[in-house]
Amino acid sequence: RIQILFEDKNVPSSYDGRVDDMSRDGGRGSNWPHYVSGWFAGMINVSVTFPINKVIFRQQISGLKFRQAVREVTKEGALLLYRGLGPPLCQKSVQICLMYGLYNTCYDKFSSFELTKRIILAACLAGTIEALVATPFERGQSLLQTPAFHGKIKNTLDLRHHLLSVRQWYRGLSAILIRNTTTNSLFFLSRTPLSERLAKFETPKLLSDFVCGACLGAINSTLIYPVNVVKSYQQKQINSRHESLFQSCKMVWRERDGKLHKLYRGVQLNFSRSLISWGIINATYELLICQFPWSYVIRHPEY
Repeated sequence: RIQILFEDKNVPSSYDGRVDDMSRDGGRGSNWPHYVSGWFAGMINVSVTFPINKVIFRQQISGLKFRQAVREVTKEGALLLYRGLGPPLCQKSVQICLMYGLYNTCYDKFSSFELTKRIILAACLAGTIEALVATPFERGQSLLQTPAFHGKIKNTLDLRHHLLSVRQWYRGLSAILIRNTTTNSLFFLSRTPLSERLAKFETPKLLSDFVCGACLGAINSTLIYPVNVVKSYQQKQINSRHESLFQSCKMVWRERDGKLHKLYRGVQLNFSRSLISWGIINATYELLICQFPWSYVIRHPEY
C-alpha cells in the first residue's frame, strides 16, 4: 500500500524535503504559511547578522574604511553592540514576511498575465507594501545606530519624542521604494532558474536553497548599494530640511568627493553580509514551508 501511495501522481511526496507543487483546483491550500515562514526567516537572519550590519552602516554614513568602522564599533563596547536591534528585528521579520507572503498572494491575483509580467507585478506590489510598513523601522534603526544620537536617544521607545510627524518617520521612503521593487523583481525572476541549475548538481536541498539565496542576495544588494547609501544619508538626520532623492544624491556625491569608489565604501562587507543573510533567509524559508502539510499551502508550479 505504501508503494502504491507514492507511485500515485495525484498524491504529492515530500520525503526528500522538497516543496511539492500542487495545482490549486478546488481552492485547496492557503498563503498564510508563506507569511509565517518568512517571519521566522527574517528574525533568525537579523539575530545572526546584526553586528555586521552595524559596521556597514558606519561605513555608509561616515565613509569610513572597514578597519576604522570596526575599531569605532569595538570601542563602544559590548553593551552598545546590539543597540538598535529592536527596529531591525521588527522591520526585517515584517519585511521578509510580507515579501514572501504578499508575493505569493499577489501572484495568485495576477493569473491572467503572462508569466514574466505576473512575477514583476507581484514582486513590485509586495515591495511597495513592504516599504510602507518597514520604512519607520528602518528610520528608527538608522537613528539609533548613528553615533551623534547615542546620548540623545535612549532607546527605541524614546524615538517618539524626536520624530514628531509622519513625514519624519517616513524619511527615505522613495529610496526604499526603488530598492524594494528592484530587488524583489530580480530575486523572484531569478530564483527558480537558479534553483533548477543548482538541482542538477544533486546537492542537498538545504544547501542548494542557501546557495541560491546567497548568490541572488549578494548580487542584488551590490547593484542597489548606492541607493542604500543615499537612504542612510537621508535617515541619519532629524531637524535638517527635507531633501528630494535627487538632492540627497547630489549631496552624497559631493561628500564622497565625486568618486565612485568612495560611494561604494562598505560594499565588500555588504556583499559578505548579504551572502550570509540571504542564504539564511532563503534556506530557512524553504525549510519551514516544507514543514506544513501539503494541503495547507498554495504552491505555484509555474515558477
